[in-house]
Amino acid sequence: MKLLTPIRLAVSFVLFSGGTIFQPVFAVATPAAQDTLRLHTGLPKKDSDALFSYTLEWRLDDEELYRVTGMSFLNAQKIDSDASPGRISKKLVTAVKDGMIQLDPHWRGVTVTQPGDEPELVVSNKAGYSLTSAVFRDYSNQALGFDLQGKSFNAAGVGIGIDLVYAADVDYLDGFTARKALTASQGDIEILIDKQDPIRIKTDGKTTGELEAAIANQLMQAQLAEASLVPHIINKDKRNNKPFDGSEVQLANLAAESLRIEVNDPSLGVLVKFKFKDENHSVKVAEPRFMMAALAGLSIIAVLFFWYRNKKQPG
Repeated sequence: MKLLTPIRLAVSFVLFSGGTIFQPVFAVATPAAQDTLRLHTGLPKKDSDALFSYTLEWRLDDEELYRVTGMSFLNAQKIDSDASPGRISKKLVTAVKDGMIQLDPHWRGVTVTQPGDEPELVVSNKAGYSLTSAVFRDYSNQALGFDLQGKSFNAAGVGIGIDLVYAADVDYLDGFTARKALTASQGDIEILIDKQDPIRIKTDGKTTGELEAAIANQLMQAQLAEASLVPHIINKDKRNNKPFDGSEVQLANLAAESLRIEVNDPSLGVLVKFKFKDENHSVKVAEPRFMMAALAGLSIIAVLFFWYRNKKQPG
């Protein structure tokens, strides 16, 4: 009977140690609203249908990535001057909810809401999911503002990309309408970070690459990058997703709480990209093999040790 006690001790040791291994697995569930991004919308300036679309991507904790795209066409001529200031936001919220219908309810890991009738929408992760990226594509020349509702971008580990693109890439379809010259026409771009003095870049006749270089030179903490912050999303709708054009302005460690950008040039559009931390992809749920083997070895050693000691003791 003396052998029973060391066996019980070994088993208890294994169960206790195994519990300490698996304990973090049950504690890693991402809390709701850990990742939150707010968009402040403006009013379109173009007197024709102009595309606005945005793609949100999220991860089910330690599992698959999912995404949804909302797409709308905005026209300054079709906006009633007496309409509520949040009319554009409402349209954009509805667009992404329509896209969400295509996903199984279990996969819908983000919420997109409009507080009251305000000209803003708020993107947040649901519990057990984490927001990984968001890309906003605006060809309507409206003023756009972004913030994390009180957090700074660098503290939250959120990188930002600003990619200027040609409106001709979405306004005109190949084979039906001749392309316009791929340069800016006449206007400006204004970027405001927190309450700093805004920077303004004249667009007159410049290429998007030249404009991005000018922004990177004037904007502190910015750099011109040759790789997209967010991988290009393949989509059958050519008017929505164009291949990366080879350069964009990136702010990888922006010590600020808000970003505002306004493009005033009908020949240009802007893609604003946000890359969130993707920590849950590295959480190992089913990889305790090495530790289990080590625990088994320790258990065998413990059993043998107590067995040998009991055998040496006089009966």
